[in-house]
Amino acid sequence: MGNEEYFIQILRDRLLRAGALFTDEPANSDIVIAVGDGFSGDISIVYGDQEPGSADIVITIHDLLSPDGKLTHWGDSELHDWAKTIMKGDEISPLKRQNYRFWVNIRDVCDALCILIMDGRSRKMKRIINIAGRRAWPSASIIQEMEMLWRRYSNSLNHSHTVKSLSSVPGPAVDVPRERTERPDLSSLHDCLRQCGSEGWHPLVPMRVSLMEIFAHANN
Repeated sequence: MGNEEYFIQILRDRLLRAGALFTDEPANSDIVIAVGDGFSGDISIVYGDQEPGSADIVITIHDLLSPDGKLTHWGDSELHDWAKTIMKGDEISPLKRQNYRFWVNIRDVCDALCILIMDGRSRKMKRIINIAGRRAWPSASIIQEMEMLWRRYSNSLNHSHTVKSLSSVPGPAVDVPRERTERPDLSSLHDCLRQCGSEGWHPLVPMRVSLMEIFAHANN
């Protein structure tokens, strides 16, 4: 199953839980949702630099994080590669440069898309919408956090915890340098969600939880 097909499956499940009805005939639908490079619809959902087809609203997703690793071509392949390396006990090669990504969990993305798709007011709003996390995550801090999480898990299995290993450790958002890549403009997303009756764009899944889920899926 390709990346677009898997994403469609996740989004479809979320819309079904919200009460949406689906049809295979576009002529019988209230709204046509297109996902992926070049596809057209009332709402077009693409990742990163993909080109949308004809659409009234174009929603671009940046730095999508999928814990089960089935959407790596949509952005998070490096996270899954790091997890596999750490689980093997190998060292991650030194990074050539510090990257900053605005990771956002697929559940938060689909929750926001569900609101925009199900609420007719969104179709009267801005045409271009970006979805990304609100906070920049430096690569080195993410790797450090993943190593800590896997070490704690391994210590639990081996009953080898120490006072130091169980002590509180800051999350990966701590000490983020000011120099970072520019975040995608999230103002349209925030405004649209608020006009649809929500509190705006406030992703709920913590980064640490997402990283733990990556390990959990990789370990199955």
